[in-house]
Order: sequence, then C-alpha cells, then structure tokens
Amino acid sequence: MSHARSQNGMTLPEVLVALLVFSAIAATSVYALRLGVDSRDQLARVDDELKKFQIARTLIKTDFAQVTPRRVRNAFGDVEETVFRGNLESFGARREEDERLLAAFVRDGWVNPDAQSPRSALQYVEYVFRNGALLRRSRTYLDETDNADWNERVLFDDLVDARAGFLLGEQRGELEWTDIWPVGGTVAPPQAVSITIEQEGREPVEKYIWIGALGGGA
Repeated sequence: MSHARSQNGMTLPEVLVALLVFSAIAATSVYALRLGVDSRDQLARVDDELKKFQIARTLIKTDFAQVTPRRVRNAFGDVEETVFRGNLESFGARREEDERLLAAFVRDGWVNPDAQSPRSALQYVEYVFRNGALLRRSRTYLDETDNADWNERVLFDDLVDARAGFLLGEQRGELEWTDIWPVGGTVAPPQAVSITIEQEGREPVEKYIWIGALGGGA
C-alpha cells in the first residue's frame, strides 16, 4: 500500500504552485536582464556624451588660447575692421539665415607636418549656433572667396541655446562682460571668452577661456 502511494505524481495544486514559482523566477530574471541591458546602454550613452564633451572642450580651449591678431578679407574683398568678432550677424552667400555667429577669429598653431599642405599655420575659425547645434567652422585659407573650402564640425547638438560673452576688463574688483565684440572701437581681441550651452531639462554649462593662454580656462 505504501509502495503504491510513493508512485503517485504531483497533485494539481502542487503543479499550479510550481508553475507560479517558476513564472515568478522567470519574470524576475527577464526584468533583471532588461535592467542590465538598459543600464549598459545608458552607460554607453553617458560615456559617448562625456567623450564628445571632452573633445569639444579641448578644441574650444585650444582655439581661443591661440587667437592671433590677424585681419582677414571677407567675401567682398574688404579687410575686416577687427581681428575678433563676437555675437555679430553673419553675412555672405554661404551663411544660413537662422545662424548666429558667436565668435570669429584667426588662430595660430594649425599643425602642418613637414609643410605638406600649401598653407600657413594660421587658420580662420568661426563658432556658430544654428538649428540647435554649436558648430565649429573653418576654412583652409585665411581670406574668404566664393569657392572657399569650408569645414564644419558639430561640437554640441540638441541645444536650446548657445551664447558667448566677452571680457572687457575689471572694474572695482569685478569682471565686466559684454555680449558683443568689438565695442568702443576696440581692435584687439577680448581678454577672455565665456561659452554657455543649454540643453532641455539640464542646467546650463558655462566655460571660461582666457585668450592667448594655453594653460588657462575653466
């Protein structure tokens, strides 16, 4: 009689309980796996954003640190009145209507290994805000022509705004900033520049760069 009982299978309630436990374990495992995948993807996105930010930060710092007082000719053949322009309207056939020119200048230190390219070590650079993106725009030769070879690089995208400020000097122990450059007939570049970017749902990020100071910036 006892032998017969030992051969009996699981009862229906036992089967249901076992299925319930198995389903709970499976659901928990799937959820944990999903969390792991999501965390991995999120970390990858954050890592990409951090790398992009560091590259852009280094490029901005290097550009402004090597500003040189060199005037250029515009598309009309006229020599620019100043060596540095900030937050002024763009002009010319190549410009987009909705773009804002944050800064334009000539920088030194453009590497040309063994002088292989027929150009100098100087480079004309513009920082432009257009369609929610902060762009770095440069051309091979300093003076602008109708067929100038331009290169654009997106530094930051998905922005609400990007703006620049320019240091006038110090007044009564406080730094004095302006939104445009030049001011008051100034020909020289500002002492420092601030670049601010704003993204949806995030605090604005502001960077300060001393003009002509390779070790400066914050």
